[in-house]
Amino acid sequence: MSSAKGMDERDEMLAAEYALGTLPHAERVAFEKRLLDDVELRARVAQWDGHLTPLAEAIEPVEPPAAVFGRLEAQLFVPAAPAAGWWNSLGIWRGLAVASLAGVLVLGALYADIARKAEPEQQPAYVAQVAGEDSDVRLVALYDAGSATLRLNRTDGEPAENRDFELWLIPEGQLPISLGVLPPTATSAVTVPDALRPLFTETAILAISDEPAGGSPTGQATGAVLATGPVTKI
Repeated sequence: MSSAKGMDERDEMLAAEYALGTLPHAERVAFEKRLLDDVELRARVAQWDGHLTPLAEAIEPVEPPAAVFGRLEAQLFVPAAPAAGWWNSLGIWRGLAVASLAGVLVLGALYADIARKAEPEQQPAYVAQVAGEDSDVRLVALYDAGSATLRLNRTDGEPAENRDFELWLIPEGQLPISLGVLPPTATSAVTVPDALRPLFTETAILAISDEPAGGSPTGQATGAVLATGPVTKI
């Protein structure tokens, strides 16, 4: 495919590799930082997604054996007191953060499978691993479209004194939209406002910025972008 006007061949290649999911972690994080401000680059990624998605849809899905779920559950879920809940198990999430998005998707798929068994008409679910190349900030997000609940688990990173972390949703082709200041606790949940729910799709990006205490005073990120991560449907 020829490169778009105003975009060199290197950027075209990066956009294609990003859409394919083949960029190494460091390059992916650096590329996602550029996506925050470059509308044309986001458009190129979307075009590549449009070309590649039909190829994936042509692949026949294979139903895994029933025993697979049990084995995954036994390996991933550490026995704990019933009141704690697996979502609040910091050890599990730290391990998955190290293992990258692939591990998060495995656990996210388990969550979706459990939800489907409990509720046949369950709405889509999405996950994102939000990480930074030059910071220690790490966060795992799980969005349940049915309840509009965004569950957050910050596995690493603390804001500086008199500063806060702010979470942003970046829909395709649009400016970042604040989802609020992250609380001091490692785990939390956010109810996504009605107007934002249609924007929470697998073409969106989550990002965390460093802001003054209480959050950005301008409605847009004013401090450094510390971590980013693409939203993936499960």
